[in-house]
Amino acid sequence: MILRHLFFFAFSFSLYSIVFFGSVTAFAKKIKYSHALVKTAAGIEIPVEVADTSRKRSLGLGKRTGLKKDWGMLFVFENSKTHRFWMKDMQFALDIIWLDNYRIVYILRNVQPAISGEKPAILEPPEPANFVLEIATGRASELGLKQGDLLKYNFQN
Repeated sequence: MILRHLFFFAFSFSLYSIVFFGSVTAFAKKIKYSHALVKTAAGIEIPVEVADTSRKRSLGLGKRTGLKKDWGMLFVFENSKTHRFWMKDMQFALDIIWLDNYRIVYILRNVQPAISGEKPAILEPPEPANFVLEIATGRASELGLKQGDLLKYNFQN
């Protein structure tokens, strides 16, 4: 009888672990992002989710079907270096903007999701950066953003 209960407990725990830890969706929903506003030189504000931990940065916008209209994600790094990105698990195209503090150092426009079954390309700026802004494809052009422009941040709780 004890052996049967022990087996049932071990089986139940294993099943629970597989369902919980094996599900990226369950993992993603547990992450709570703080918000900020990124302001362009023209005064246009872009609301963003802030990815400021390795866990948040690792997940990024992966596994999502899209962005909220006019929103983005701001990746915050402790150190300025050539932070690499890829489009793993992405389902929509993006404009990716690397910033050294407030100055745009590099923009990749219309970056497409990786093709299923293929290894995603590694995207890297030519200069070090400590912030990366991801916005909907075409939005960087719509906002008139270019290398050298300065952006401002207003971090919220």
